Amino acid sequence: MFRSRALVVLATAAVVGLLWAGKVLFVMFFFALFLSFALQPFVTLLERLRFPRSLAVLLVILFLSALLVFFVVNAMSQIEAFTRDLPTYETRIRIFTAKAQGVFAQLEERTRLLLPEVDRSTRSVRLESDAFDSLSKVAVQVKTLVSLLLYTAAVPMLSFFMLKDREKYGGAVVKILRVKGGRAAQDFAVGVARVLSGYVLGELFVVLITACITTAGLLVLRVPYGYVLGPLAGVCVLVPYVGVIFSTVPAFAIALLASNDATLPVKVLVFYSVVQFLEGNVLTPFIVGSRVRLHPLAVLFAFLFWGILWGVPGAILAVPLTATIKVVTERFERFAPWAALLGERTPDPAPPEEPEALLAGHHGA
Repeated sequence: MFRSRALVVLATAAVVGLLWAGKVLFVMFFFALFLSFALQPFVTLLERLRFPRSLAVLLVILFLSALLVFFVVNAMSQIEAFTRDLPTYETRIRIFTAKAQGVFAQLEERTRLLLPEVDRSTRSVRLESDAFDSLSKVAVQVKTLVSLLLYTAAVPMLSFFMLKDREKYGGAVVKILRVKGGRAAQDFAVGVARVLSGYVLGELFVVLITACITTAGLLVLRVPYGYVLGPLAGVCVLVPYVGVIFSTVPAFAIALLASNDATLPVKVLVFYSVVQFLEGNVLTPFIVGSRVRLHPLAVLFAFLFWGILWGVPGAILAVPLTATIKVVTERFERFAPWAALLGERTPDPAPPEEPEALLAGHHGA
């Protein structure tokens, strides 16, 4: 018994170590996988309109890329405008900074009073950097930016091939499952794929609707940089608990700095509260529904675990990854009690007419 438990602990540690060591690869793969789940219904729709599969996948990917480029271009132009307008905010920023420095000075003084007499002396350290150090910092920043662009570009490329060859890989998986577990294993894989596809597609719609509503509302309120703050609010829907803070605080700060209207920050807070209420009580329950039932404590633990393991991408992927683990494990009798810790059991989807076609991404002609 002790030996088996030790092996389980070692295996778990090995898996976590592997996930950490290959985090870049795993993050790109899972982003591409969930994106392919979300885009599959649109590809199927174009196929029913007699588009070849490769062309349908290409059109969907290009449309999504064009939409992303539209927001990025507008965001970059608004970021540039913010850089130009920054001197006009200088007075207000100085006031806020002075107040913050005053608070920190008081805290420092109180802390010094708590130290022994010999430790109250303040030692100043002067840091000097030469031209080589500055050049090295610039090189590191350029390298980081190029790597980020390459990794970002790899996600839609991976999704393209996952969608294009979905039938091929789906057929191979069906054959493997029939050999290993028979028809029951095949039906299990089909059920998991259907649940996750519906969940990911629903989350995508919630993100897009939230981003569009927020962007439109900020434009109506005449809050600057709406094309940055709006999509940010949509993406933050995927980040549990702290996503609300990350989306609301920047909008409130911009409204406070960029407008002479004292009521604008209040309007922004009220507007964001309404949007978040609609997202949590109308959009997500209606669109996503109860496809994946995760307990709030499980969501919090997943956010902390994947966030610590993979950083910001892990925080975004935390809920979909945990939902995937839950849907898979709860269908094994051995792991069902552990899956119950993550939430109520996910209902089984209605059995499809053609399981092979569904797993291959082909819903029947």
